[in-house]
Amino acid sequence: MSRRRGASGRNALGIVLIVLALIVLGGLASAALLLRPPPTDAETLCRTDAPLSAHTIVLVDSTDRLEARHRRKLRAVLAQERARLGQFDRLTIMRINARRPQEPAILFSRCLPRPPEQTNPLFENARMLQAAWDEDFAGALESALRSASSGGPQRASPIVAALRAVAADPDFGAEIPRRRLVLISDLLEHNPQGFSLYVSGANYAAWRSGAPNGPPDFARVDLRVVPIDRPDSAERQAAAMEHFWPAFFDAADVQSVSIDPAP
Repeated sequence: MSRRRGASGRNALGIVLIVLALIVLGGLASAALLLRPPPTDAETLCRTDAPLSAHTIVLVDSTDRLEARHRRKLRAVLAQERARLGQFDRLTIMRINARRPQEPAILFSRCLPRPPEQTNPLFENARMLQAAWDEDFAGALESALRSASSGGPQRASPIVAALRAVAADPDFGAEIPRRRLVLISDLLEHNPQGFSLYVSGANYAAWRSGAPNGPPDFARVDLRVVPIDRPDSAERQAAAMEHFWPAFFDAADVQSVSIDPAP
């Protein structure tokens, strides 16, 4: 009898241990599934299972040469904007295209991946993912700096056309809860066949009379303006900031405007 009781006790203990092991394994499996990273687009790294919640576009005006002080400012601004990003927020760097004003060159456009300490190593190599993002971001920055510092002035500075392109970008649509635009420019709009802020007395009213569609729609967009100083055109820049851009941004229904101090 005692042998039977001992055998049945061992069997019961074995069953309990097996059940406990199954519970532990099930818990681990559930935890692993909960920690599985959300699905993302291979190219943009943005989530494919949820809409984009925030998008920052940095628009760089390099239609005139950027001097060393301007390039230092560009680096600093991009570092600041990168630091503002949250997980899966998107950052896009564009360069104004004088030859095709309606098509700014896209140098970089990615969503920020989750930091390595918040990822599950069972499903993703977070450090490699972050390193690849940083490498692409650094490459885009260097490309912007190279193009901004080479060559002479372009025949046009189509700032308004580039802003229209940004407003029309489907990845920067009004359905995105948080949108931010950073304009790095000398703010001297110039179209040889049209409106130019190099002309004496040019103002918003003069531009509006020749622009039946008005400014682009930037409702619910936060705008940061980073002026590039041009000592030879300081008076024109001051006039543009007084008589053109405030009215333009107001008519564009910008949610908020912040202007960096001149270098």
